[in-house]
Amino acid sequence: MYKVDLKSKSAKKLKPIRFKDLELKEKFDIEVWVRKNPEILGENLLIISEQTLLPSGRQPDLLALDKSGNLVIVELKKDDSGKEVYWQAITYAANFSEFSYSDIIDMYEKYLENLGIADPNPKDKIEEFVEEDIEKINQKQRLILVSKEFHPDVLRAVLWLRDFEIDIKCIRLTPYMDENNQLFIIPEVIIPTPGVEEYIERKISKQKTIRKSYPSPFSLEKGDFTDEELKKRLKETLTRESDLTPRLIAFIKILLSDNRIFDREEIKRRLYNMGIGKNLGQTGRYLSNISQFLTKKSTPHLRQIIEFQMPRGVEGEVKDNYKVVDKYRELVKEVLKEIGEEI
Repeated sequence: MYKVDLKSKSAKKLKPIRFKDLELKEKFDIEVWVRKNPEILGENLLIISEQTLLPSGRQPDLLALDKSGNLVIVELKKDDSGKEVYWQAITYAANFSEFSYSDIIDMYEKYLENLGIADPNPKDKIEEFVEEDIEKINQKQRLILVSKEFHPDVLRAVLWLRDFEIDIKCIRLTPYMDENNQLFIIPEVIIPTPGVEEYIERKISKQKTIRKSYPSPFSLEKGDFTDEELKKRLKETLTRESDLTPRLIAFIKILLSDNRIFDREEIKRRLYNMGIGKNLGQTGRYLSNISQFLTKKSTPHLRQIIEFQMPRGVEGEVKDNYKVVDKYRELVKEVLKEIGEEI
């Protein structure tokens, strides 16, 4: 980087320095710069959270939304990325992938409150910023890693992850200081390499075409089992070792509590009242996991027993209006009793 004097028509080369030499810290310096000026990262982002505490005790540096409604996890380091920064960011993305739109709004509202900004309707601000259909919010997560230098292991891992369609970017922030102690910051995207995005997109498109030849785990096909086989399969499902099993049992108990259709919101509230989830947002994510399980190719017996609505009938669509098929209500109750569950 050069500092040019227009009067003398001379250029003086500035030497890069280390953030450490300036006694800067991620949270109180670099993080604040990015929070106040997210365009440093090379795109238009709406910062919605800072240092959000996860159940694990970890705190991602910044969370943002891009114009497409994708959740962007920003992880900042000072002079060296270390070897584990990409894994840390992936862990955060996995945690936040289950957040609903209401969770995003709550997070943004708390963020504004912490900054002392009174906004009566943060939802409007998000919907004004995002250019895509609001239902697409957080359907995809992106990762941005920011550091002065990146460990070679991190760069290799990031390139490999991008091959598998993980949207992850590395930005180098290089600080310079002039003779007047003025600080300059140069952001540089090093992955993906500028100018080759089109090639990468073509490569990903080709990989998608190849992967489409592999069967999807999604199915709406219902089973046609005898009562005996149905009981056997249901019993196996409700006794398998999985965190999902007790939640699925609670879900079925709700459907058996009355011979009618239950909408998603009522089921979510009742699951929460049964102790499924620490808050309604988490309960909603658990319900989504149950719904996804209902449409796996391996669970046609559940679709034979439980009806639900999916207007378009496509993978990823939100399900609603669940009901146990009348002729199987007693069969399901018998299975629950056999595995020691009270109805």
